[in-house]
Amino acid sequence: MTTSIGISIFPRDSYDANDLLKFADLAMYESKARGKNTCTFFEQALSESYTRRILIENELKEAIKNNEFSIVYQPQIDALENRIFGFEALLRWNNKKLGFVSPAEFIPIAERTGIILDIGNWVLNKVCKKIREFKAKKYRFNNVAINVSPIQTKETNFKDKIINVCKENEIALSLLEIEITERTLIELNDEKIADLYELIKKGINISIDDFGTGYSSLSYLTVIPINTLKIDKSFIDNIEDEKNRAVIECILNLSKSLKYKVIAEGVELKDQLEILMNLGCNIVQGYYFSKPVGEDELEEMLKNN
Repeated sequence: MTTSIGISIFPRDSYDANDLLKFADLAMYESKARGKNTCTFFEQALSESYTRRILIENELKEAIKNNEFSIVYQPQIDALENRIFGFEALLRWNNKKLGFVSPAEFIPIAERTGIILDIGNWVLNKVCKKIREFKAKKYRFNNVAINVSPIQTKETNFKDKIINVCKENEIALSLLEIEITERTLIELNDEKIADLYELIKKGINISIDDFGTGYSSLSYLTVIPINTLKIDKSFIDNIEDEKNRAVIECILNLSKSLKYKVIAEGVELKDQLEILMNLGCNIVQGYYFSKPVGEDELEEMLKNN
């Protein structure tokens, strides 16, 4: 059991009892958003934040119907072979009232309201159709990764949905990669873990996103269903630091022993790439090679791959 407390103060915040209750309620929800077991005092910024959250929530409900979502793709490069290995599909939202809204802002709201399920279905179908289109044109790449919300993994038909969409688009399951955070994987029950193992058996790739930022224990790596680790950008940013470099080297050695593929995220500098390659990490992703690009630019890249 956890406690989330919100406090408003008379007369600082208001002279009106109803307003004070409303403000305390807003502060309580802010406490919940901060991770529970905490206390928050009302501030005017909370009211403004609440108003924006409600607007985002309402606009999200119509975003798919209004064709406001798009997908951009960031290449993952095999630096040893100097070719595109795959892509990560990234969701973007441009709303007529709000303009461009960052995924960091709208995804948590979509998860809290359940709208993420419809968004996740839209992304899955859109990406699988794009994979089918590119494979029909004989473009060379290994797979395309999509980010999956913990809410999606808890759906009773999650496994079957992934398989069926791939089959409907007549693409090999190995062409799709599912990115899941460490926390999501750790919190899955036995039934859902079994579902992920089944997906891997059928060819789906499953990766841990932002690896190294979530849990201190590595023992879970031996029991969870994955075949790829993505080293978090925070390690790459400080790769010249001896301790950070040692951590990366440990991750690479561990992955080699467990037969996991490794992708380094957030590579922005030539020096970072050279250090990674010297350590034996050849699949990289980041602005040093390319920012996320739209479908037309992506196709031009694949034509030359």
